[in-house]
Amino acid sequence: AIPQHFKFKTPSEIAFATDFNRFYTTSELKPLLEMAKSFKAAIRIVHVQYEIKSLTEVQQFNLNMLRKYIGEVEHYVHTVSELNSVSQTLEVFANELDIHLLAMLNYQHSYMEKMTREPVIKRLAFHTQIPLLVIPELGMGTPPNSKKGKEISASS
Repeated sequence: AIPQHFKFKTPSEIAFATDFNRFYTTSELKPLLEMAKSFKAAIRIVHVQYEIKSLTEVQQFNLNMLRKYIGEVEHYVHTVSELNSVSQTLEVFANELDIHLLAMLNYQHSYMEKMTREPVIKRLAFHTQIPLLVIPELGMGTPPNSKKGKEISASS
């Protein structure tokens, strides 16, 4: 989603919002990494929490794997306290750090959405003042070049 009156600016800062509750595949991260490399942009991994607390073992593992996948790209990890909503918190974060692109993975019934009852991606798509990169969920069960994957993309 690109805001209606947005004037293109080469992104030097890309935010990737996550709750670390999901394992990301290299295929899912590929669009984010390609954009960061082509624009020589830093990736700011942002984790919004209702209350600041330690990551669970699963979250820590997913964070470590995420950092491993994007290791060659300059990146930073930020944990921020939720303001009135996750979408508002991400907008404030983007404004304060002069973020030029916000990326999120769109997956069904995400943890953030369940906890806040907030359709974060839909809200951001309609209210953001910066471009929003919504990465589709590819899942770990179907390889990208499988017959099932081709059938899905052919019907799109």
